[in-house]
Amino acid sequence: MATQQYPSKDILYTPQAFWFGDVASPMLGWYHPARVRDAGGSRQCGVVLCPPFGHEYMVSYLAYKHLAMHLAKAGFDVCFFDYNNSGDAADAEGDRVALWQKNISQAATQLRQLAGIEHIALFGLRLGGLLAGSVAAAIDARALLLMAPVISGRAYAREMLVLRSMSSLQAEVDPDRTIDPNHVQTDDELTGYEFTAATGSSLGKLDLSKLPAPAMPVFVQARDDISGQESKLVQAWHHHDHALHLSELPGYAAMMCEDAHDTVVPTAIWQEMQAWLGRYFPLNEVSSRDLPITNPVANIVFGHVVVEEELVELEGMSGIVSRQAGANIKALPTVILCNIGANHRVGNHRLYVTLARNLASHGFHVLRFDKSGIGYSKTTPDDKENDVHAASSVDDLSSAMYFMQGKYHSPSFVLAGLCSGAYMAYLSALRDERVSGLVLMNQLTYRWREGDTIEARKKATIKSTHFYVHALAKGDTWKRVLKGQVDFRQIGGNLLRRTGKRLRTQWQLLTTYLMHNNLFLGQVARNFKNLEGRGTELLMIYETSDTAVDVMTEQFGRHAKLLGQSERICLKFFRGADHTFTPRWSQLALVDFISKHLLHRFSHRQQDQTVTAPIAALQRFDAAEHIAKPAAADVAK
Repeated sequence: MATQQYPSKDILYTPQAFWFGDVASPMLGWYHPARVRDAGGSRQCGVVLCPPFGHEYMVSYLAYKHLAMHLAKAGFDVCFFDYNNSGDAADAEGDRVALWQKNISQAATQLRQLAGIEHIALFGLRLGGLLAGSVAAAIDARALLLMAPVISGRAYAREMLVLRSMSSLQAEVDPDRTIDPNHVQTDDELTGYEFTAATGSSLGKLDLSKLPAPAMPVFVQARDDISGQESKLVQAWHHHDHALHLSELPGYAAMMCEDAHDTVVPTAIWQEMQAWLGRYFPLNEVSSRDLPITNPVANIVFGHVVVEEELVELEGMSGIVSRQAGANIKALPTVILCNIGANHRVGNHRLYVTLARNLASHGFHVLRFDKSGIGYSKTTPDDKENDVHAASSVDDLSSAMYFMQGKYHSPSFVLAGLCSGAYMAYLSALRDERVSGLVLMNQLTYRWREGDTIEARKKATIKSTHFYVHALAKGDTWKRVLKGQVDFRQIGGNLLRRTGKRLRTQWQLLTTYLMHNNLFLGQVARNFKNLEGRGTELLMIYETSDTAVDVMTEQFGRHAKLLGQSERICLKFFRGADHTFTPRWSQLALVDFISKHLLHRFSHRQQDQTVTAPIAALQRFDAAEHIAKPAAADVAK
């Protein structure tokens, strides 16, 4: 009875996902209503959280969510959103910088309407700080919070160009092959994200230090990894009559790490920001209020097709279902995309967003969702976040399949994932016969033991043997050797272990051939043979220089010979990309191939037609061959 009369505060104040903005190019936002019971009232102020760009957006996503939760618990209404052409939002044409500035204004307007408040504060990290500062006066913001803000857009654009020129992707391409210049990193991309010369030019026109000093309280958080420019910004703005606070608390570097799995939420900084902002917006008593009904469905134009995307929640996990209006769900299996490491459902470089919409445009229903502990989903059963290999992940995938069966009547499922997402898809397929297909991209492990850690795996990981063989012919390799920059002990030890495993695999292959018995295969190979025998379509995709190639070879032999000849098993190799398919040409080629392959395999299944795509017809996808052949021929090889 007590529970019914006094429901959980978490239920009353759960963040709500919603679509907003232009109908032709909607954005996704998360509304965190002020938790008036926790705070003792409402601040009558909303905070719009403006995200940074590219990789910085991915690794700071969890920290942004926690900042929103801190502010909501203190009585602020909060909106965290994705700009157009980023995250889950739709793509839109036009000048990116002007578009993102407009997006911030739209988010502020939307938050005012949702929360019924007038005052707005803006928070921005890195590029988000520059954008927030550039529009603060135009949207009549009453406070500005900047964390390690980009001060000069021109300097930031130069920094991005330097970062692009330092990329080793093109240098790692096989030197024996001629690479088509259309299929390497271009001048219009940066670490897998579109960053054109026009965007750099537009950013060059923005400089916080040259803007009029904001007529509002300002909080500036300095970075703690390198000497930033925050103190110079404070000096440039010191003459205005409003409070300006410079904080030097540590926490920035630990948050902005290389991998989202390693990010540390800067709780102390968030608490300081919350306390500082609270001084300017005191609590007001308010009566209880109902949460607004937000729009769960958006129509997004993808190519020449309109894809409907619906926000869903399944047992405390958040997701988006992409489908084409009028598509027959029983004609094709539903595709479920499994998280890449600790990255939320959009995937590295928005790979999953592009893949989901492309598949939907071909008639598939696609669910991209965050398992427990990732993004806005609930924590794992042991109350952890960013637990990449949590045992509960398999249960989460099972729940996702039951959800899609109940709501959309999905007949069967294809599970797709990259790296750890591939591992979780593989484990789920072993347990669940509803899985009729697997798409495994650069799978690095087939067995995760209790006590294993990602850190230990990273230290023990080297590139593929193929990579090192070709590296010996490069002059730069020997220069690094002479400078002592090559760890021969680690590389040599791993190569010796690989050689031993390959010899064992060759023995298994010979014994299996002579004895005509699969009992001599290793457990993982037997698992794959059982999946194939069950009728599961297996598509395994690798980048040629990635460690995943050697891991696969250790389990199945060269070119997966231990798995035998089967039309249901297909290997695909990409050359010139990397583990997460960073170059944009490789992303587009990967998405195109997966969509056509699944359509080819499952549309033929529906029509009961015989298909011949044996594993012996091994597919190589080189940069020089990218989309050079007709699509149908490429799929059928």
